[in-house]
Amino acid sequence: MLDRKAVDRVVDVASVALISIAAVLSAFCSYQSGRWGEAQSRFYSIANAQHVRSAEAIGRSNALMTIDVTLFLNYINAVAGGRTREAEFFNRRFRPEMRPAMNAWLATKPLTNPKAPSSPFVMRQYTLRTKSEAESYNRSAAASFDSAQEAARHADAFLLLTVIFAGVSFLAGVSTKMVFPRHLMLVTLGTLALAYGLIRLVSLPFL
Repeated sequence: MLDRKAVDRVVDVASVALISIAAVLSAFCSYQSGRWGEAQSRFYSIANAQHVRSAEAIGRSNALMTIDVTLFLNYINAVAGGRTREAEFFNRRFRPEMRPAMNAWLATKPLTNPKAPSSPFVMRQYTLRTKSEAESYNRSAAASFDSAQEAARHADAFLLLTVIFAGVSFLAGVSTKMVFPRHLMLVTLGTLALAYGLIRLVSLPFL
């Protein structure tokens, strides 16, 4: 036969232990949730800044391409019109990034070779540093956005654990006002919840 007093003492000790452990774990998870929330905001800010830089780089890239296209069209019109001096004038003013592509295109003899590329802009030599920068900023922004979403998931997971451990404290606290067997059932339920929370907790990264 169970010694009711002995059971009550064990349950009371277990209740106090659950309350103490759960309170500490709840505070820790709340702290971690806040830290991950800050990380989320920081990563989103970085992603937004990278998007802005990407947009600026794309704007510069489009402006430079417009300059290249305008000079090229003027050059072609001068060549087609037989205005040699005018053609040389525009040819000397191609930007350094445009020059390799222009030389490579001219080497294909586009005026006499029907298989020559349509323009220097389709040549692999035509590259824009600002376009590469925009692509790099976009990749960085995407990586920061993914990190922000991961941080949000961790923050939510720690917040859920905060609620679980707070619930354990509540169950353990209520059990002290109950008598056998209700207090034993509440402590058992609280212990199971605590074990579940601990398993989830050790699987999460800490900041």
